[in-house]
Amino acid sequence: MPQGMAGPGAERTGRDDRLVERTLQVGLAIGLGLMLAGLLVDAGSGALDARPVRLGALGASMPLGTRLAALGVLALGLTPASRVVLLVMLWGRERDWRFVAVAGVVLAVLAAALFAGVG
Repeated sequence: MPQGMAGPGAERTGRDDRLVERTLQVGLAIGLGLMLAGLLVDAGSGALDARPVRLGALGASMPLGTRLAALGVLALGLTPASRVVLLVMLWGRERDWRFVAVAGVVLAVLAAALFAGVG
């Protein structure tokens, strides 16, 4: 193929890049939106103290603002992990097993860190 001309794979790669970019943008927007909502709820109630929140205690009875802010931080933390999951699927579709294996190791490390932090 002459230089400068893109084949059908280039179009799919561009779509994949936009999908990964969109995933990161949506994760960022959700995380920031939840944290901002939590801050506004806390400010409205006059409770602007910072409390540590354990991942397992998110469903417990805690103030709404604190719960929203904690969910926002969780969403921001899960955003890069969702990118890795998406890349595993995209590379698997392309049968690029080396990258799938490396991304799988990254996911395993992220999962181990999550479970280590919960305990």
